[in-house]
Amino acid sequence: MLNRIPKSLRVITILIISILPFGVIKTDYYFMSPGPPYQWDIEIVGANSYEFEGNLYQLTVRRDEANYFTYFWAKVDNSVDLYSREVILPKGVTPEQLSQISMQNMRTSENVAIAVALSSLNFEIETKGDGVLVVGILDDSPVSGKLLQQDLITSINNEVVESITEFIALLRTYEIGDTVSIGFIRNNVENSIQTTLIEHIDYENEPMVGFLASTPNERFVFPIDVDIDTGNVGGPSAGLMMALNVYNALTEDDMTKGIKVAGTGTIEIDGSVGPVGGVKQKVISAKNAGSSLILVPTANFKDVESYIDEETTIIAVDTFNQALEVISEYSSR
Repeated sequence: MLNRIPKSLRVITILIISILPFGVIKTDYYFMSPGPPYQWDIEIVGANSYEFEGNLYQLTVRRDEANYFTYFWAKVDNSVDLYSREVILPKGVTPEQLSQISMQNMRTSENVAIAVALSSLNFEIETKGDGVLVVGILDDSPVSGKLLQQDLITSINNEVVESITEFIALLRTYEIGDTVSIGFIRNNVENSIQTTLIEHIDYENEPMVGFLASTPNERFVFPIDVDIDTGNVGGPSAGLMMALNVYNALTEDDMTKGIKVAGTGTIEIDGSVGPVGGVKQKVISAKNAGSSLILVPTANFKDVESYIDEETTIIAVDTFNQALEVISEYSSR
């Protein structure tokens, strides 16, 4: 039967069969490629909500361990990037812990996004949390040996923090190289340490302490019920677009006016927009979806500026209010 197949096809078939095992062998790299744009499904109870004709896409990436097929694929496809395992999965952190943190970050981001949107529409919001729980220490971190997993951080320079969003917002008021006092509780005993802030491992010019954290029981008391179907999307980078979607759903005047808007960026409780990973892949995804306006954090703008063309406008934003202004001005042209 095999003899009836053309020789060239037999050679190709044998070659494919011979290299198939490499498709399941993992490398020491992760790959990142464009993911599908995501349009949130939002259900609101307790206030009037409105449909809108355009789109406010959240941009996603596909990130996973690279086998040899995806490794070589990334070498020939400019939309795919490779990262060493240590960049994506810091030493001392398991894939399960990383996944857990990612989903926790999404839940936190969802609540913060709703709070930002409702606050901008003059709803009364209450915020509660139990502090910042240390869930992992990065190798070579200046707090290695000073902080331990399960320590509960409660302050920076004696300013109380009740959630990771407050912690990050306060941390951004300092500079890389500054020395700060971190207050925390360990075994029901209050402690404090001094540490120097270092540059974030992912974001240039962003200060960090050097640990992974979550907020135990972070919660907002909202006057209405807002449910966002986040699906399997994880991480904090959806915050800006979730806030914009909630805002637009509660506003009778559709700010998109029928156009396709896409974007990415973390959101803090004060409305500030922070940097994200995989911004190149996200912009490529937006362009493939036909988005004419793409919003990115200012810290990421230089990485995607080259993708601006006659059909695509990319604008950097620092705050939620700035994003609202940009969309309204663009859609009203």
